[in-house]
Amino acid sequence: MRREILIHYGGYSLSSIGAMFGVSLLSHIVPAEIYGTVALYIAIATLFQTIVRESLSNAIMRYSVEIREDKTILSILIKNIQAPLFISYTTVCLFCFFWIDTENKVEQILSFALILLLGVSVAGEAFLSSLLKRLSCVIHINMIQWLRFPLAAVFYLYVSKTTSSILLGFVIAFLLTAFFDFIIWKNTKPNQNLKSQRFVELNIFKGSLPVLIGFFVWFVALYDRIALEHIFNAEMLGIYFVLMQIAYMPMVAFMHSSANYLFPLIFDPSTKIVSKKNVTIGILILFSAWIFLFLTHQWLFSWLVGEQYRPYSWLIPWLFLAAILNAVSYIFHAAFYQIESMKTLLLIKGLVAVLYFCLVTLFAYLYAIEGVVFANVCVSLFLGGITWYFGREKRVALK
Repeated sequence: MRREILIHYGGYSLSSIGAMFGVSLLSHIVPAEIYGTVALYIAIATLFQTIVRESLSNAIMRYSVEIREDKTILSILIKNIQAPLFISYTTVCLFCFFWIDTENKVEQILSFALILLLGVSVAGEAFLSSLLKRLSCVIHINMIQWLRFPLAAVFYLYVSKTTSSILLGFVIAFLLTAFFDFIIWKNTKPNQNLKSQRFVELNIFKGSLPVLIGFFVWFVALYDRIALEHIFNAEMLGIYFVLMQIAYMPMVAFMHSSANYLFPLIFDPSTKIVSKKNVTIGILILFSAWIFLFLTHQWLFSWLVGEQYRPYSWLIPWLFLAAILNAVSYIFHAAFYQIESMKTLLLIKGLVAVLYFCLVTLFAYLYAIEGVVFANVCVSLFLGGITWYFGREKRVALK
């Protein structure tokens, strides 16, 4: 178990370093305006990724025990959800087409490909997690983080200094990762002796409910960027996106990695994996990192990002705090992935989304980037409180 934990979290830590290296690389060569446009494409693409996570990826991890016995159950889960996923993908592509003002057809096609591949990627990651293939999962996430930014930089510098070049680098990185996942799938032997059809009715993620949950999750995660772009401009969004990539996204990666590690074990009745000691150690480490950022944010930004981003370094600890609160809440949402609890989860996500819309819109209009950061902190506190309230009787038992 210790070896698996080391491989899993060590690998995800390495991927976070890759993401920060990539952000630093692009921030030194890409103007904030172009970076802001790329950020907007990623924000929209993440809508489909989040819907796939809530409707398919969490279902994969929910039935990880069965999938380890027979990989064809994964095909059944995909078949059950393919209609709403297709509708969701089409809707997101149309949203992208009408929201982003560009006449570049190559840019539009690449954005549609990126939307699809982000969904494929998160499903592939969940599949590897459900099989408990920790090393393969680590390779998957590191391929994405260590390939997409350098490839984007190469295309930007040597092909054309456009948004299309950056998107092309991202798309190729995700394609290579999808090919790696496909190889793992082909080498996983199906169990012909199991009647996997009996699991068809167990797919509690079939239908519109998880799609709505996914929309609310995405809205809370990405509306701040859309609001900044709409109220101000792409340059302001580009600056904020760099802050998010350094202070928030590594924590989001940690959150999803923890879910990918813990969910298949939480849903396995024969496994006891959550302890008060481990939770306490984890929280102490996170808040120690928060204090560290308070003391070093100026020094970090002096070598990590370009000149125009450095005046905003003081916001880094607050974004990190919001990420910590979101991460803790998300892990404890595992208790709500049951048939009788999905509507409660929808209610939680809906209430948080409404509050987020109100606070981000108001604070962004009044205080720009600073206002958006503190709106994130306020909503994260509310999310933690409401998760505790509805989960009083459903919390994961700590041994």
